[in-house]
Amino acid sequence: MPTSFIGEEVAMGEQTYDAPVIIAGGGPVGSSLAIDLALRGVGSIVIERRERGKPFLLRTNMTNVRSMEHFRRWGIADALRANDPVPDDVRRDVSFVTRLNGELILNLPNSYEWKEPLPFAAELAEWAPNEGIEKTMWERVAQLPEIDYRNVSEAETFVQDEDGVTLTVTGPDGEYQVRGQFLVITDGSRGHLRRDVLNVRLEGNPNLAPSTSWHFRSTQLKDVWANGAGPVVSMVYIYNEDRGSDLITAQGPDTWQYFAGPVPDGVDGDDWEQVRELIVKAVGQEIDLEPLSGGAFSQRSLLAPRFDFGRVALAGDAAHLVSPQGGFGMNSGIGDSADLGWKLAALVDGWGGPGLLPSYSIDRREAVRFIQLGSEANHALGAIELVRPGIEAPGAEGAAVREAVKNDILDKKMVQFKRMGGQLGYRYSLSPIIWRDGTEEPPPTFADYTPSAAPGNRAPHRWLTDGTSLYDHFGLGFTLLNFGGLDAAALVDRAAERGIPLDEFIPSEEDIPGLIEQYVRNAALVRSDHHVVWRGDELPAEIDRLLDIVTGHASWSAR
Repeated sequence: MPTSFIGEEVAMGEQTYDAPVIIAGGGPVGSSLAIDLALRGVGSIVIERRERGKPFLLRTNMTNVRSMEHFRRWGIADALRANDPVPDDVRRDVSFVTRLNGELILNLPNSYEWKEPLPFAAELAEWAPNEGIEKTMWERVAQLPEIDYRNVSEAETFVQDEDGVTLTVTGPDGEYQVRGQFLVITDGSRGHLRRDVLNVRLEGNPNLAPSTSWHFRSTQLKDVWANGAGPVVSMVYIYNEDRGSDLITAQGPDTWQYFAGPVPDGVDGDDWEQVRELIVKAVGQEIDLEPLSGGAFSQRSLLAPRFDFGRVALAGDAAHLVSPQGGFGMNSGIGDSADLGWKLAALVDGWGGPGLLPSYSIDRREAVRFIQLGSEANHALGAIELVRPGIEAPGAEGAAVREAVKNDILDKKMVQFKRMGGQLGYRYSLSPIIWRDGTEEPPPTFADYTPSAAPGNRAPHRWLTDGTSLYDHFGLGFTLLNFGGLDAAALVDRAAERGIPLDEFIPSEEDIPGLIEQYVRNAALVRSDHHVVWRGDELPAEIDRLLDIVTGHASWSAR
């Protein structure tokens, strides 16, 4: 049953809480966590410093396949497509040019437009700026009464004890306190709660490249773009003898994003006038330019030593930073929310054990480090490596240089666009809350995805003969996929006795052979975030031990 009510205190035993979960930070990661919890009947208070409806501009443009699978179960995948603010006449291509009014080196049609379903995934990626992402999140938040979203509010400090966490907040009417069973910090890399209250430092590579990124408005850029190197596309990489940079379509027909990393020596990425000169050089001529927001930053690859601290957890950029080469920043945070949501709900509802929050650290640190390594490899193939003398020369000389750059792009840089392994192939092989079956697997690869149903992996997806996704049949707790007539009554009944949400799904006779081929066993137990926790041809003799492990009451050990 729901365990929180907005607008009134929640009594649990001798404790009184304002909500079971307090979330410090209301961006995509904090909002998605609140949505996940709400759909499980668990309430939250979200503290967000921005005014209502004002998105961050300098954020992600890509919601990848894995995140869209989570968006699907949160009921917002189609809404994101509808809220995409990029005009329809912008082609979802990627182009490589010398300057915007210069020579076309290579165009990759439909690189950011996906229409045909993927057999191995329940969703397609969506190229939509952060304005569309946050608009979609906030619309869903407004539909869920379990979420108390408080704007123009700043999380100041907190104290925790054995029963809960008390957060001090400064809001429009002054300072006050809220108390919850758990606190999740999702206020980004610059938030002070992790740094100053927890005293936790992110470790790794703090400066892959000094960079700058700006949103700006221009009424002339679109015409220059279309009349120069080609039609307006989602993203253009610019390589010339000055340097390399990127231009990206942003919120509307006259709004754009410029990115350069590393910035040229002597250029201050916070100085708009200096950045304006870089944009003019990239375009190839003077145009009208109005700055909206932006500044200098360092591309970083950093990771907290752990993500859980008693009743406090870190998620998103507060826990890790990923090189932007590959678009995994926000998406890694969405993965955090998907893993953390069901675990917090299990603890709040009483069927989760003390190992769940530590398992969040173990699971997500393994996944994020895998993504970081792939993104760091992509970073090494950045624009600067493709800047060549003579790339803009006239005649045969320049054509030969551009052809060589084109071949280098196809040979080396295309790996940046092959990242399905990074999206779907990470696994929780170190997790203490999976029942291992002894399967020996090769290491996952970042570029390519090979489905596997071994415990810890994302459950192999399949479109069923009735047109539904296999994932549409997963419940909010655990789902037993029964392919071979397994007698699951003992497991289902024991889970019910313990208050553990567990459903059984028996596919149609037409679907079973293909699923057995994918899963290799007659049955698999899958979490609501799509990860396999057990598979076998028959249930273990010790059903309670299986349930203890997958709910965090015990840790896996072979015996």
